Amino acid sequence: MAEQLEILKQLQTLDGEIFKLRKAQEEKPRQLDQIKGEVAAQEATVKAAESRLKTLQLAHKEKEGELQTKEGQVRKLQGQLFQVKTNKEYTAMQREIEALKADNSLLEEAIIGMLDSMDRAVKERAEEQHRLDEQQQRLRAAQAQMERELAEIDEQLAGLERSRSVLTPQVTPQTLSAYERILNIREGLALVPLMNDACGGCYRRMPPQVINQVYLKAKLVMCESCSRILYFDEAHSKL
Repeated sequence: MAEQLEILKQLQTLDGEIFKLRKAQEEKPRQLDQIKGEVAAQEATVKAAESRLKTLQLAHKEKEGELQTKEGQVRKLQGQLFQVKTNKEYTAMQREIEALKADNSLLEEAIIGMLDSMDRAVKERAEEQHRLDEQQQRLRAAQAQMERELAEIDEQLAGLERSRSVLTPQVTPQTLSAYERILNIREGLALVPLMNDACGGCYRRMPPQVINQVYLKAKLVMCESCSRILYFDEAHSKL
């Protein structure tokens, strides 16, 4: 069993690295999701800015149309002004023309105000689009970086798996099965040293009988608390 434990220690070193790399494989796409969320939020902001601009443009067009209509009415009344036969009719029509002109002045002021608002809306949309372009560029760069990192992880994993395939045949099926079961349960850490007579995984102090069994190396000894396989290591025993 002492020889088996030595092989398990080598396996644990490999499996620890494999676990870290696989965890990184899972985490990297999640990190990218945050940037994707920021881009999606900015896309919504740009659409909102475009919608505000279109609303202003539509309202401006309506006001321009209304002004043209009223200006046409003024011209028509002015043409009819000299056709009236009485002073009363002339005065009434003159008042109507003045009222229309007053309305037109208000419309012109409103149109000028809308033009200012449209200028600000155009500027706002351009600024938001610029922010979106920057975030999309950042996303593309992050995606490219992630692809490079994942490719590197794949290459490292392949090398570790090859090294692992050399060691696993040297372990008995029963021992390997127990080790791998614990490895999966304990997130990549199945084999730990005794550290001052305590488990190197959960740090629970082991009773003397368990400690003696670990020193003897006659069989696999599990921690009574976390079920990890324990082994004796001179360096760790002095901690």
